[in-house]
Amino acid sequence: MRKIILLIFVFFIISCKNEKSRKDINWVVFNDKNKIPEQIKDFFQAAENGEIEIANPDEEFNTTDVVTKPNLPFRQLRLLEKKNELWRMVYIQGGIGKSYQFYEFKIQGNTISDVKKGYSFENIGTNDSLEYYIGKGKLKFEKVRLKYKWID
Repeated sequence: MRKIILLIFVFFIISCKNEKSRKDINWVVFNDKNKIPEQIKDFFQAAENGEIEIANPDEEFNTTDVVTKPNLPFRQLRLLEKKNELWRMVYIQGGIGKSYQFYEFKIQGNTISDVKKGYSFENIGTNDSLEYYIGKGKLKFEKVRLKYKWID
């Protein structure tokens, strides 16, 4: 009887582990600034009145408020991934106080919606670390503000 209970328990643990790994496989990781969709670029254009200047994960960027290389951006891409209509982007924001900025977007055709924005001082570079810090409450969410520019 103990062996049957042990086998059922082991089977349950293995099936739960497989479910988690299948769930994570659905995210497609890009991690290349050239793969950022136009809708997300347009969002940053509206949010910051300018193009998003960002370095790839393996490229240099200005990490502090001391500008040593004026031609380099103050952001470095850490994670760009897609699952169905959801896109997630995490980048390091240099300047005074280095932080990890998180965005989640829902993209349907040319439309972007359900924008979530957050930040953390934890090292976020993978989907697993992102999910972990969201679950632990170490990602602080903010309201998204856009600056509209009327075109005549």
